[in-house]
Amino acid sequence: MRRISVNPGQRLVYRTWTQEMSEPYRRCENTVVVRIGGLRALAFGKWGAPLADEDAAMATVFRLGQLVLEGDDD
Repeated sequence: MRRISVNPGQRLVYRTWTQEMSEPYRRCENTVVVRIGGLRALAFGKWGAPLADEDAAMATVFRLGQLVLEGDDD
């Protein structure tokens, strides 16, 4: 569970995915969000395994697929 910010027009209860944008960069594919005020909500879900770094987190947010590591010429 974690407290998050939501948009003013967001529904009272909804499902979505969430992604941590700071370490350990975990992702939850099935998050239930419940509003507790105008712009605040509680997010409930089960985090997945931590991602390697911030680049991996951003790739999953934008669904970019596999990352090309620096120095990888293949």
